[in-house]
Amino acid sequence: MSVLLIDAGNSRIKWRYQADDGVMVRGGCDHADVVDQAWPKVARVLVSSVHDNPWLRHQLEQQFGASLVWLSRALADYPDFKHCYPNPERLGVDRWLAMLGARQHCNGPVLVVDSGTALTLDLMDADNQHLGGYIVPGLTLAQQSLWQNTERVRPYTDEQMSDKLQPGTDTVGCVSAGVRRQQVALVQQLMQEYRHHTPFFTGGDGEWLARSLDQTYSPELIFDGLDALCAGYSSVW
Repeated sequence: MSVLLIDAGNSRIKWRYQADDGVMVRGGCDHADVVDQAWPKVARVLVSSVHDNPWLRHQLEQQFGASLVWLSRALADYPDFKHCYPNPERLGVDRWLAMLGARQHCNGPVLVVDSGTALTLDLMDADNQHLGGYIVPGLTLAQQSLWQNTERVRPYTDEQMSDKLQPGTDTVGCVSAGVRRQQVALVQQLMQEYRHHTPFFTGGDGEWLARSLDQTYSPELIFDGLDALCAGYSSVW
């Protein structure tokens, strides 16, 4: 079955088209450009969005009609995932799909590290039981918190950000190195504590974080999760 998988962010969408013969095509665009896209004909369209985003949803429904499945929260009754949240719908759909995606690459316990606006870390055992996770500010959010709430820590315009972990030699460098050290230390500690869990790194800042820890970057975990979801519910959808 041909499917179009869409990951909707705050202002842009990314998509992956999977043809019947297994060929994959990837792309992306701003929300406003959705109406101008030459979409392929597909049997099913799955959209992951952390926001309800009524305008985008309406545009996609206009184009795909009943073929569209919109996901803005985790499903409570998916058979291949066991929730630990008392209210499963409160688990972010992006975290949930990333765990489903990691399962497509590993049968054992996994640690999913998603580094974006927030840094989220989720643990799942070999029986698909979500063991819980951690959420802390992402790199940009952590830095903004210091700029906005600490009087003497300022983003001087003549100083440069860096992706290095060495001690900074000016204010911006110290903040940049500090928040990166924090994230590396947190992930490193969890990898040591849960050494039998295979780590998966994804998200906008995930490539830097994976490289810092000598790990593999997996940018398409959400798409892999959508693909698994589509296959798992093929009889219904």
